[in-house]
Amino acid sequence: MSAYVYILFDKPDENLIIGVTSNLLMHMHEIKNKISKFHENEFSADKLAYYEKYNELNDAIIRKKELEDIKKEDLVSLITDDNPNWDDMHDKILKMWDDSLKSNNIDKTT
Repeated sequence: MSAYVYILFDKPDENLIIGVTSNLLMHMHEIKNKISKFHENEFSADKLAYYEKYNELNDAIIRKKELEDIKKEDLVSLITDDNPNWDDMHDKILKMWDDSLKSNNIDKTT
């Protein structure tokens, strides 16, 4: 099972939130749409700045802890190296999912 470490933001370089999930697309959907009270209260930061994919959940949890222990300016550098414009990468993962469905001839409406 895949797992993801992600960093959310509300404005570039502000209010960075680091998390782990086994389903990044669904998790982002829940955050963007404030599906539960947890997401409503916890995530004023709802833009995906950065993510890493792991094969094992334990590896993602270890990486999350590493990221939580580094200085904010180092987190900002990590994000800026991969996402210099601080674009919301949610659109990128949606496109990857859509392209995957198309390449596998899967009808996403069913």
